[in-house]
Amino acid sequence: MTTGASVPAVSVVLPLFGDHPARHTLPAVAAAWLAQDVRCEVLVATAADTAVELSRDDRIRVLSGGPPAPGTLRNLAASVARAAMLYLGDADIVPVGADFLRRALALCANGDALVQPWMYRLVNHAEIGTAPAWRDPGPVRACLVTGDRSGRLTPVPGERFHRIDRSLWAEPPPHLVNPADSPEMVFRCPFHWGGVLVRKDQFDRVGGYCTRYVGWGCEDDDLFAKLGTVTRLVHAWRAARTLRCLHFEHPRSYAGPALDANRRILDQRLAGGHEAMIAQDLRASSPSVAGR
Repeated sequence: MTTGASVPAVSVVLPLFGDHPARHTLPAVAAAWLAQDVRCEVLVATAADTAVELSRDDRIRVLSGGPPAPGTLRNLAASVARAAMLYLGDADIVPVGADFLRRALALCANGDALVQPWMYRLVNHAEIGTAPAWRDPGPVRACLVTGDRSGRLTPVPGERFHRIDRSLWAEPPPHLVNPADSPEMVFRCPFHWGGVLVRKDQFDRVGGYCTRYVGWGCEDDDLFAKLGTVTRLVHAWRAARTLRCLHFEHPRSYAGPALDANRRILDQRLAGGHEAMIAQDLRASSPSVAGR
């Protein structure tokens, strides 16, 4: 029988598929979550064509055989989660500081969902690899950072922030343009777009992620629209600016026909209303996601 002491406080859910560079950073990401001062488990859901190598640890579980879609893979992992709280993340993003989850949980004490923590983008990861722990550069407004092998982070000087208009936020979120205006880094978001800490029963109540999206893009916007009908969304990049995570930067390959198709699906679903979106996903979801 599972004892109360062994039940995790948070189930960290990480999807992975294809040849995404995150397959190389996943071991360090899993280790960083397990080093949190709040007990958690790490659930990795992979597509059928994606093999991962992780340390043997009873707090890590790998579920394989899912489709190449992050939302559907997260549904798969969430369906076996043991914790009452889910942290929906990615395999190339680590928390900064061992108290990340404890601080995030405090912001959800009233049943709110915490979304989109501020995110540093480590631009020299290919040169330095990973560090045992990443040290926050302090009270500085920065997104692009370099790091050294000891984990010290240093802001890249001269970056500029702009705001874009998005209907899903009460305040338009900042996007950055890098100092050199390189096409590779133009308009990068300085927070984890799809990162969310949410009660599992709330996630189940809205039917989890919509399974119509393929590849990366729009599945998180869709989920946030639905979650906003059952709870208040606290945007961490605005409400808790010192709560930060770190992304191992890599070339982007998300644009194209698949993303365009996902955007059309999102527009169609939003036009039908949030309640209809939830109803559709509850009908389409497995019993473990729809609620038990």
